[in-house]
Amino acid sequence: MKNKLMCGIVLWVVASALACNSGPVNNGSAESEVLSLDDQRYAAREKGDADAMSRIYADDYTLITAEGVLRSKADQINEMRAQQLKFNPIEILDRNVRVYGDAAIVLAHEHSSIIRNGQEIGGNFRTSRTYIRRDGRWQLVHIQATRIVEAEQ
Repeated sequence: MKNKLMCGIVLWVVASALACNSGPVNNGSAESEVLSLDDQRYAAREKGDADAMSRIYADDYTLITAEGVLRSKADQINEMRAQQLKFNPIEILDRNVRVYGDAAIVLAHEHSSIIRNGQEIGGNFRTSRTYIRRDGRWQLVHIQATRIVEAEQ
């Protein structure tokens, strides 16, 4: 009897949690806030504004490049300040946001020109960006970039 009661309580707790957090929240305000910050990120990249990028990136920010390299906030900001990393205007081909409470994921298809140490490393990418709301403000905590390679005919 005790096991049945405990099992029932566990099932109720799990079902309640799933009902509350089962998927994206339709929260137009949060979506607008995240997309606005994402736009600010694009503008700061293009201007080479490392101070703005430092505010947008969370301290625990990570980037996984299209080549599979793991980079930190310090890596990105230091290279921007040293003018070793430059971003030309980006072409957003598709972008949407999904909000999950205090987390949001931006999925995008972008064509970008990125120059690192004088070498073009940009291209056609699918990216996912994860934003977290901490202390009442959104910050970027993670980016994953995947290069889209055109199939040969």
